[in-house]
Amino acid sequence: MRALGIPAVLALAFTMGCGPNEDTGAGQGKPDETATAAPSPAVTANGVEKLGAAEILKQARKATASAKYMRVHGRVADEEGRMTLDFRYAGKAKSTGWFTIGAQRVEITRVGSDIYFQGNAAFWTAIGEKAAYKLFKGKFIKTTADNADFKDLAAFTDRTGLFDEVVKAAPGWKKGETGKAGGTPSVVLTSSAGDRIQVATQGRPYVLSMDGGQDNHLEYSAYGQPMEIRRPPARDVVDLEDFA
Repeated sequence: MRALGIPAVLALAFTMGCGPNEDTGAGQGKPDETATAAPSPAVTANGVEKLGAAEILKQARKATASAKYMRVHGRVADEEGRMTLDFRYAGKAKSTGWFTIGAQRVEITRVGSDIYFQGNAAFWTAIGEKAAYKLFKGKFIKTTADNADFKDLAAFTDRTGLFDEVVKAAPGWKKGETGKAGGTPSVVLTSSAGDRIQVATQGRPYVLSMDGGQDNHLEYSAYGQPMEIRRPPARDVVDLEDFA
């Protein structure tokens, strides 16, 4: 599997609903790993369960996009490969985390419009650049969010990017039953392909989880839990503009 184009692979995995069962670890710049999925201490019902599926999805996206802090982590897979990921977001333009596909691992940090990524040997080999790994080993490559060559990596720094991919890839969303996710009351939305999204019915209508089968699961958690995201040390950064 090539190293780029990952968000599309992620969306496909959810619609297929197959893959391995893996635990995820912690992302870079992480707070306490014992955090639950509860998005807010507020106990006021928000009433989204009374709305139609399309409006619930709209409000869930808006609330999630505006959250000051949050985390997305989990696993997805299709017949070609497996992925684990763990990303954290602070404000509108700061994020950090990692994903793996097989032996490939990539760490990504975004601060403003600057994006820094670091790949392991398997990553560089997969895109046919063995010499690049020798050159960039232990270094973070600096690029920008609008660099078309790295748009697939930059997509991970968009807190609603994965949610948007899944919603677009899976047709026919309908409102289902109410329940709980991580202790937070929720309403379930189900696609015609069997994918499920849980949205909080208490506090703000945050996305709480997405499921695309037994072994495809993403959790949205740590809402409102402060964290600090910093740029990598300058000594460890290689700016792509220096190679232009």
